[in-house]
Amino acid sequence: MTLSGKQRTEFARLWQPGAEGIELFSAQLYRYAFAKHMHEAYTIGLNHCGLGGCDYRGSDYQAYPGGFNLIHPGEVHTGHVQGNRGWGFRNLYISVPTMERILAQIDWPESTLPYFVSPTKVRADTLGSGIFSRVFAALNRPASRLEQDTLLLELVAYLVDRYADRRHSWRSPQPETQAVAIAQAYLKEHYAESISIAALADRVGLSPFYLIRSFRHQVGLPPHGYQRHWQLMQAKRSLHTSQPLADIAIAHGFYDQSHLTRTFKKAFGVTPGQYRQSNFVQDLPR
Repeated sequence: MTLSGKQRTEFARLWQPGAEGIELFSAQLYRYAFAKHMHEAYTIGLNHCGLGGCDYRGSDYQAYPGGFNLIHPGEVHTGHVQGNRGWGFRNLYISVPTMERILAQIDWPESTLPYFVSPTKVRADTLGSGIFSRVFAALNRPASRLEQDTLLLELVAYLVDRYADRRHSWRSPQPETQAVAIAQAYLKEHYAESISIAALADRVGLSPFYLIRSFRHQVGLPPHGYQRHWQLMQAKRSLHTSQPLADIAIAHGFYDQSHLTRTFKKAFGVTPGQYRQSNFVQDLPR
């Protein structure tokens, strides 16, 4: 993403570096705001300048320079610039299977994933920043598998030791009622189909309005927002193929390519074309 302003230019890049279960994101923003969205992976972010903010679990948090942002998979959140200095940050997205493998290698004593109480860390963390920067650099350049694995282990070990609450464990958010769970499963399975709220409500035995309120309260998104999330996830996977963007859009439930582009950029900060271009080299046959 490149947006021209009178004096300052925004940019963002999202790409897979080639390490299994890892994506990288880098951005410098001055006015951009991410819509409500979620990731299937752990978000480990480091703020390097300016001030950002997010809505997470119904509360507002600020992201300060030198501090980490730690967001669990499946948690709905936003992201936006605060103040007039912009917001610069980098993210590592670590898939749940990869995180579980790393935790096993650092002898994490719990059977569940670590729990981070707050998504943003207010104080600058000089030591952690240095470890993060080394990991990010090693993943973004030719480096040995041994070096990448070692640095990832050091980063995760540091973060869970410093920031995880060992009195609690994190589990993937689950709906509190069977009706919402059924609705979630149906929307996930039929993500590309046109579904009316009346038909969905009838399927789970609730009134449409009550289903919307219950779903939003328990999941963090309304039913149509949850369906859109899965459309985006599947379209994102298809961007690693040679399928035309217009065909990807239609196949995954978007009206057209422009609709996919607008929605994708609002959630991930880059367009589908930019994401595909950033990952083109990594996707070449080995």
